[in-house]
Amino acid sequence: MAQDDPTPPPPAGPDRQAPAPLDDDRALDPDPPVDLDAFDPDEFEWRPVPRRPRADGWSPEVQRAFIEALADTGMVEHAARAVDMSVQSAYRLRRAAGSEGFARAWTAAVEAASHRLIDLAFRRAIEGEEVPVFDRDGCRIGAKWQHSDRLLMFLLRAYQPARFRHAHQSIRRPEEPLPAAAPPVADAVAALAPPCPAAPHRLMPPDRAVDAIATARAVAEAQARYPRDDREHYRRVPVEPTHPAAHQRAHRRHQREAGRDDSD
Repeated sequence: MAQDDPTPPPPAGPDRQAPAPLDDDRALDPDPPVDLDAFDPDEFEWRPVPRRPRADGWSPEVQRAFIEALADTGMVEHAARAVDMSVQSAYRLRRAAGSEGFARAWTAAVEAASHRLIDLAFRRAIEGEEVPVFDRDGCRIGAKWQHSDRLLMFLLRAYQPARFRHAHQSIRRPEEPLPAAAPPVADAVAALAPPCPAAPHRLMPPDRAVDAIATARAVAEAQARYPRDDREHYRRVPVEPTHPAAHQRAHRRHQREAGRDDSD
């Protein structure tokens, strides 16, 4: 005959409480299913997948990075170096058939980079330009700052015409139309990508759309938790060192002068 279990049975009914889930259990809970009829497509960046990638390396991402670097530097060589592409291939793509959007973005980037010349002109007019000073042996012994009065007056005429209107004259004829303004660089870069169709998630099979949305959400959550720090710290402009030949000439001259002092 079996013995009775002395342990009382758990209470039944509404008084019984289930144990609270642990944090680890919550982390392992599956994400809610994706409803293609309830989510907002504008929360995602839809990128078309090309059927055949470009063989020359100028992918849409590379083109956007090149245009952004060109807008920052104003120099084609620096922009090509930033994307590890040759300057010749950039010019070939600019004049190639079907690359009108890239050419328009190039023009907008150069227009944006021209504002850097204004900043450079202000710096040279206010701070001056550093001119190195050399001794008779060619060794750099210091520097002096030179200011350009012509550049200063040019900026005053351009940005203070109310006070310096006697020196500010327009060379444009009244009937001559103004040139067309270049589009903003951000709009030109956005135009490099093909237009996004309406309801792009409907163009994919439902299972692939659900997987793509879940992956995009996971990547966005990881980037929000662990943001990247791509800051570029300020770096001083290096001073050009003295040429070794100048050091040798100075050393020989000092030896000759020291020999004359000993003979005296």
